[in-house]
Amino acid sequence: MSVESTLVRAAADLREGREPLALRRLHGLLSNDPTDLAARRRLADAYRRTGRLDECGRWNYLDEELSGLELAAFERRFRDPARRLAVLRWPDPARRPPPTPTARRRLAALYRAATGTDPDWPEHREDAAAPAPATVGPPAPAPVAPVGRRPARRHHAEADLRPQRPAHVAAFRLTLVLVAVAAVLLALVL
Repeated sequence: MSVESTLVRAAADLREGREPLALRRLHGLLSNDPTDLAARRRLADAYRRTGRLDECGRWNYLDEELSGLELAAFERRFRDPARRLAVLRWPDPARRPPPTPTARRRLAALYRAATGTDPDWPEHREDAAAPAPATVGPPAPAPVAPVGRRPARRHHAEADLRPQRPAHVAAFRLTLVLVAVAAVLLALVL
């Protein structure tokens, strides 16, 4: 199947509410050509529809349209720069620059944060040493559920930015509730 026909089928899948199938098709395209920025953008759009801003930020990271919410969700999920670099799945980032200046500068800044050195891009030395561009893209739009289908589970970036309650606190609260329920039941029996 050609790239164009796969993109057409993925777009049709998204229109008809078959997000998982569209995601599989787009991931398949990227497994064949991980440097295809257009396929990365389409995959980010598909994840945006499902409300997964962390994955949207991951696949939109090298794009000019990366929003601040997407970036924050991606960085929150993958806190370590080396891990972020690995999950981008860019082949040989030390020697293979992306095709656009924005993508080169973002990848170079992430590579520098992960390794402590600049990438070796002789044709693009200025981009390899430049700081990452600011995210100036529009805010991520709210996901739209297809008509006649149950909405997908939403992953809210705002909730991800709040501090998480430690597990032991939640377990303690659950224990208190269970003890209270047991006490009420015991009082009813006696």
